[in-house]
Amino acid sequence: MNDTITALATPPGEGGLGIIRISGKDALTIAVALFHSAPGKSELTPQKVAFGEIRNPDTGQCVDEVLLTFFKAPKSYTAEDVIEISAHGGTLITAKILELVLAQGARLAQPGEFTRRAFTNGRLDLTQAEAVADVIESASDRALNSALSQLKGGLSRRLNTLHQNLLNAQAQLEASIDFSEDGLTFESRDTTQKNIQQVEQELRGLVDTFRHGKIVREGMRVTLVGKPNVGKSSLLNALLQQDRAIVTPIAGTTRDTLEERARIKDIHIVIIDSAGLRDNPEVIEEQGIQRTRASLEKADLALVIFDASEPLDDNDKLLMKEVGDKPKLVVLNKSDLPSAWQSDQIQNFLVEEHPLTLSAKTLNGFGALQEALYQKATSGERAGESPIITRERHRDHLQQAAHSLHNAVNSLSEGLSEELVAVDVSLAMDHLGIILGKTFEEDLLDKIFGQFCIGK
Repeated sequence: MNDTITALATPPGEGGLGIIRISGKDALTIAVALFHSAPGKSELTPQKVAFGEIRNPDTGQCVDEVLLTFFKAPKSYTAEDVIEISAHGGTLITAKILELVLAQGARLAQPGEFTRRAFTNGRLDLTQAEAVADVIESASDRALNSALSQLKGGLSRRLNTLHQNLLNAQAQLEASIDFSEDGLTFESRDTTQKNIQQVEQELRGLVDTFRHGKIVREGMRVTLVGKPNVGKSSLLNALLQQDRAIVTPIAGTTRDTLEERARIKDIHIVIIDSAGLRDNPEVIEEQGIQRTRASLEKADLALVIFDASEPLDDNDKLLMKEVGDKPKLVVLNKSDLPSAWQSDQIQNFLVEEHPLTLSAKTLNGFGALQEALYQKATSGERAGESPIITRERHRDHLQQAAHSLHNAVNSLSEGLSEELVAVDVSLAMDHLGIILGKTFEEDLLDKIFGQFCIGK
């Protein structure tokens, strides 16, 4: 953390601009060695842009005309002295400037190291640092808005408030243990129990947002399932609005899973076309069916497709068994053909679902399918509620914190000692601290920031 790092902060290749970022104690010294202000222009001033040239200090040769911005610590992204050099976006130019910066004693930054320094220096907590990556990777307006809310501290403030409430409860418990014989008055066990229980309920409420949050961040995973030749690939092509999957009248054409992304309104979905499910498949087809089962297991939603032009058969019954109680949408395809379907035959499978009738060939009923998918993707959304949980790491620690508080509440209701209650409350606080980065292990930070691009 005492050295100075640098990296190209814009994508490599040709472009309008190429930005080289420098952060650390020697950032200003390096800038002074390389940058020469244009005649009549001011020297480097914190938080102001200067125009001039980057020159090779050994030869005096101009490399490029640039704009240079000096962010003085702690008013910078990393809370260190930061220099940003905005050059022309040529591959050769940015490489030459980066080479000169490295020659002045900086080293090349690791993936996510600028953001890691922002976290280490207290500029961001860990949830905010993770949100930086989510902002960059956002594929929909909903994902971007959620990431921006987290970056601005929406989740942090909520968790810090809950952490403080637990700290207050912990103080009451510790005081009652240490000073129980001194005649002092403390909160009643009932009051402490209610306070802890309230935090537990709020944590579980956050956990309940995870399904929707995961869909917002990653997109809803939808696996198309059905027996061979029911129109899965045709439906995939319709959803993508392009011919991505091979469509033939031959059953079993699709032998492997095919994953693509589509957008419906302001959400995106990940669509997986799969091999048809049927009894007694060929050896090669069986491998595709096994992959279908694996894809179905990971899916947020099964799009179950039946051929409405054919009577229900044993392969349809196998399909219903494979899907089971998985969240699903049921589609009766080939509505352009004479119907041979008896919907009452699948009432037990449908439960509360209402099958959609459409034709992947003529696209009749396709709009209703898109709307149904959109409603499924947003069904976990709660109007006006913020924040939401988008990462499994957060969900897992919130679940463990809530479990510890549940144990604390039970201990209080059963009249067990404050010492036992305090242990469970402390465990819950630890889990919240791990989410926020109050406590952490280097391996965890390596994993999180290693997923960032170099230069961020």
